[in-house]
Formats: sequence, C-alpha cells, structure tokens
Amino acid sequence: MDDPILTAVAVALSTRAVEGLTDAAREALASVMRLVRRKAAEHRALRAALTAEPTSGGSDDRAVGLRRALVDAADRDPDFDQELRRRWETFHQTTVRADAVTNTVSGQVTGPVVQARDISGGVHVGLPAQQHPRQ
Repeated sequence: MDDPILTAVAVALSTRAVEGLTDAAREALASVMRLVRRKAAEHRALRAALTAEPTSGGSDDRAVGLRRALVDAADRDPDFDQELRRRWETFHQTTVRADAVTNTVSGQVTGPVVQARDISGGVHVGLPAQQHPRQ
C-alpha cells in the first residue's frame, strides 16, 4: 500500500526541491533530511537510496527507491516513523501560509465559476450579451 506521506517525503528528498520555500520551510525540510540521514547511518538500503545518482530518466526511479527504503526503515523503527511524520507535518504546515488562497468548488455547478484572490479594479460577471433573457 502506498503511504502518501512517505511518498511525499521521498519525492521532496529525491528532487531536493527548495526553490520558492520560505526560510522556515527550508529549515523544516532540512530537519526532515537530518533525521533521514541519521537513520541512513544504520540502514543500508536507505543510505544507498540517498546516495544514488539520479538516472537519465529523471528522479522517479530515485524517488521510488527512496520511498521503498523509507517504508522499510519506518516499518522496522516505529519511533523513526513517528518522528519522520511529525517533522513532515511541521514542514507541511510551514508551506501553508496563513494568507494562502484555497479555491474549492463543490456540488453541482450550472454556470460560470470565478475564483480569485487579489483583484485591482472592477469585475463584472454576467452572461454574454447574446445569452441575456429577453424581457
């Protein structure tokens, strides 16, 4: 069974993507990485997955290998699993800004939907002229 948290950790660590992160998010991700590196010192498969060079096909193979090693390490050490999840949640929370916009549409929608955050100037939402009912 795929564990979405361990999959997300594996992808984040295998791509080493930190562009656009706030300082707090970078520090939280670094905390996750430090924990994983400490565990890798005693877990051969995790160490190999962390040091593996990306293949020519991209980081997917590396992420899959890292995810497998994380799953194994987490299965063998519940304390590591719990701490990894706690640190990942901290990282996740730092990436969700208080002023972030989350657009959600639910239910049956029968007309246009507009989702926006900051708008300067006027906004007119209505049916195009040819669709207005005649009176």
